[in-house]
Amino acid sequence: MQLAESREQALNRRADMDNTTTELEVVADHCLEIGEVIIPGDTHLEMTVEGSTEQQANDQLVWMEALASSISDHCTIRKTVNHQPGSVTIDAMFDFDCTAEKLIFELYLR
Repeated sequence: MQLAESREQALNRRADMDNTTTELEVVADHCLEIGEVIIPGDTHLEMTVEGSTEQQANDQLVWMEALASSISDHCTIRKTVNHQPGSVTIDAMFDFDCTAEKLIFELYLR
């Protein structure tokens, strides 16, 4: 009987809370300032391309270089080839003219 009384009391408290609760209006527009997403002057992109041979890694990088050239007329690319046992990595740094070009390039890579 004690359990039933405490359950009934809990239901009564809940009913009292429902009667006294006021609605809250939450205003959120889910917007961001563009400067929070795209940082002005962020034109450098560093990537590492890996392959089992230098030719395989270089083929991937050639495709990326062509893509970068199609987006930017003045994209400069610096690369360093690193040989490890069984694989080759190429560290590449793309320098675009503007942040938008870098962002477009990154979106194409996804």
